[in-house]
Amino acid sequence: MSLNSPFNVSFGEKPNNLIERNDEFRQITSVFDSENPETKIMIITGARGVGKTVLLSSVKKYYDNFKDWISIDVNPNLDILEQIASKIYEFGKIKKLFLKAEFNFSFKGLVFSISGDEPVSSVQVLLDKMFNYLKSKNIKVLVSIDDIATNQNVRAFAHAYQSFIREGYLLYFLATGLYENIEKLSNEKNLTFLSRSTKIYLGKLNLKAITYSYMDIFKIDEDDALRIAKQTNGYAYGYQLLGSILYKSDKTKVDNDVLKKYDLFLDENSYSLIWNSLSENEKKILYAMVNTNSSIKEIIENTGMTNSSIQVYKKQLVRKGLVDDSTRGKLIFVLPRFKEFVSFQYKIETV
Repeated sequence: MSLNSPFNVSFGEKPNNLIERNDEFRQITSVFDSENPETKIMIITGARGVGKTVLLSSVKKYYDNFKDWISIDVNPNLDILEQIASKIYEFGKIKKLFLKAEFNFSFKGLVFSISGDEPVSSVQVLLDKMFNYLKSKNIKVLVSIDDIATNQNVRAFAHAYQSFIREGYLLYFLATGLYENIEKLSNEKNLTFLSRSTKIYLGKLNLKAITYSYMDIFKIDEDDALRIAKQTNGYAYGYQLLGSILYKSDKTKVDNDVLKKYDLFLDENSYSLIWNSLSENEKKILYAMVNTNSSIKEIIENTGMTNSSIQVYKKQLVRKGLVDDSTRGKLIFVLPRFKEFVSFQYKIETV
């Protein structure tokens, strides 16, 4: 087969061969499109590699097609308010609205012209005038941040955002972030509005959709495609990675060589990063899942933790997309080959 693989294993890039998350996409857009949205803030979260960035990009692209929407992606490591003001002013579809100026505004190298009577003293005041004007034209603004985490820029934006919302401006906010980062943000004193946002927890892709995709790409029957698909367990990055390994190896079956490469890339590009972000008690529970039949009772006995402690850390592991607790009295690994990864980590610690 050609090395021009239809799969993409780079994080953050939209794959050429994509399984859409239509339900989650509709969940977001149906709220933002409504005349009186129940919320203007939505957060996409889930484990590393589940497709958060791809979903955010799909929503942003969707709103790029509407004349009454301005879709702005900002870098959380730079001044967010300045980026929004600059991108609104430079936005081709509405720049002409600001050309009849009565005064100019210059701030840290950014130069704007906008009509008004009072002098502008800060970028927040400028944005207040911009949003007020856009509201009069019924133009909505979607601000998106990929991989949000707490820093001074995010804090400043959050403070200003709450002020803008109180004024009734047509300002919407969509972000992606790991569960632990979203929790830290939500618990900060000045960022509590995020705790009231709607969270979109990304889980598994549809296994049938993965099967059909592999059937089409590899020209194999449904049973063979399903055997490959089951090795991904619905993990978006696993689907791309395993498909890429097979395609470049000119194989249509997951043999030992393919499995070794799969494990290695999962470890290096995803699982090690996930593992390093976990607390010691979360790791204890995962170790216990490997060394028992994953029953809550046996995990308690294995770890020496109390039932109440287990419940706290279990909830965190579920929210992080690593564990499924839907089977009564048991915990199940969610990510493909993650049990094998944890088992090897245990050997590193004990052998």
